[in-house]
Amino acid sequence: MSTADRLLILAPRGRDAPVIVAQLAAAGTTAVVASAADIVDAVRAGELAAAVITDEAMATFDLDALSAALAAQPAWSDSPFLVLTRREFGGWTRARLASLLGNVTMLERPLHTDVLVSGVRSALRARTRQRRAQSYLLARESAEAQLAELAATLETRVEERTEALSRALIERAHTQRRLRDSEELYRYTIELTAQTPWTADADGRLIAIGPGWVNPSGRPITAWQSLVHADDLAGMLASWAIATAGVAPFICDFRVAVAGRLSWCRSRAAPRVAPDGSVVRWYGTLEDIDDRRIAADKLRQMQSELIHVSRLSAMGTMASTLAHELNQPLTAITNYVRGSRRLLADQPGFAAAKHGLEEADRNAVRAGDIIRRIRDQVTRGDAQRQPADLSELVGEACGLAMIDARSSGIDLRLDLDRALTVLVDRIQIQQVLLNLLRNAAESVAAATVRRITVTTVATSTSRCQVTVRDSGPGVAAALAERLFEPFNTSKSDGMGIGLSISKTIIEAHGGLIWHEAAAGGGAIFGFSLVRVPS
Repeated sequence: MSTADRLLILAPRGRDAPVIVAQLAAAGTTAVVASAADIVDAVRAGELAAAVITDEAMATFDLDALSAALAAQPAWSDSPFLVLTRREFGGWTRARLASLLGNVTMLERPLHTDVLVSGVRSALRARTRQRRAQSYLLARESAEAQLAELAATLETRVEERTEALSRALIERAHTQRRLRDSEELYRYTIELTAQTPWTADADGRLIAIGPGWVNPSGRPITAWQSLVHADDLAGMLASWAIATAGVAPFICDFRVAVAGRLSWCRSRAAPRVAPDGSVVRWYGTLEDIDDRRIAADKLRQMQSELIHVSRLSAMGTMASTLAHELNQPLTAITNYVRGSRRLLADQPGFAAAKHGLEEADRNAVRAGDIIRRIRDQVTRGDAQRQPADLSELVGEACGLAMIDARSSGIDLRLDLDRALTVLVDRIQIQQVLLNLLRNAAESVAAATVRRITVTTVATSTSRCQVTVRDSGPGVAAALAERLFEPFNTSKSDGMGIGLSISKTIIEAHGGLIWHEAAAGGGAIFGFSLVRVPS
């Protein structure tokens, strides 16, 4: 034990500390009674040989200070603690003591002198070994420094140059081995993924392809170009030639014939360049992206269909609105014409005027009938209604409307009843959901909490409802009264027909659409639909 190290005793109850000191002194070991703060200071200064602590003394420690002092010990140091304890005390357990103190020995009471002395001596021997290890490390560092200084003075000698050359050759061998290990790790990692690795020489000629690239017979493909679609081969080879000539990364999508079918693949590659700038080898991967291409095409098709339906719905709403607005002046014209006919009925003459008024009356009535038919057709519609899974329908609409929701910080939550089937025109109901979801996304854009919740629930055996709740500022009371009327909007660039279109669609499906203020802020838009009996 170093002369700077101290054996400290912390036992505040009764005569425990003096008794422990006396027992250790009788065995030839000097100990000092200390406080919890003294022990923390000794740990922090690196002067603690060992600490004997009774269980009740643990309550006197500043645990944060003790933890910080233990964590700040040098790499060689691991201060030993001997805790005199029962099996559990004051909420402390052996595991918690070990977690806090690290190098801890548990001595259970009642304690015999020989057990105490043996435990203390073991702790002091361990501390002595730590000190010796520290001295050895210091001596080793000193020796290494001397050797380095000697090597520096002998750099001009032939022997040193020979030794330096030998070290360079060994390092080169190590570097080559690490490079081989790195290549093996790369190959192994890639083969665990869904990608197929491949390598090419410095001139771009294929060297090897992973086992994932096989022909229908199972034999590894060598004439790989024969599997690339003829329409894609020229473009792919041109891109590869540009990459190899410019020593630039390569990426290309093309179709290949695998197992009797065409599949889209994506190939990526990058060069490994030597210090002199020359290409050592090309490393690449081949990935099947057919599912992604199909999904992207389906998404574009659905977006196109929804845009088309949106335009048709907008036209229908405008036609319905115009029919409603024109019907009133036509009614007034009819009343005026018929009043004029009654005034002239008892007057002699005016045959031409009477005939003209009669024709005007007949054509005004005819125009009113045409307008009513247009309005009825638009209102009732000819929707292609079929049974549809409501959860799936809502999921697709959310996928389209909330593409950028995550990047915008919007938390989209779905609470869906998976057992609901509805009789609807799928595209039209998705258009309604798109309108509500996009309005909700715009409403929460500037809010502190950006959350949108979509819920589906059965309200009876023949009805269900869908609600879209947002955490935005809600709808102003003045606007809420005319929310579903055409050309009513609070947006500077809006047309005010989205909710009117939605109302027309839902009512044509035999449902209702509504709005209400959400408890705690925000708005709730909901609509009902007809269920298909399960």
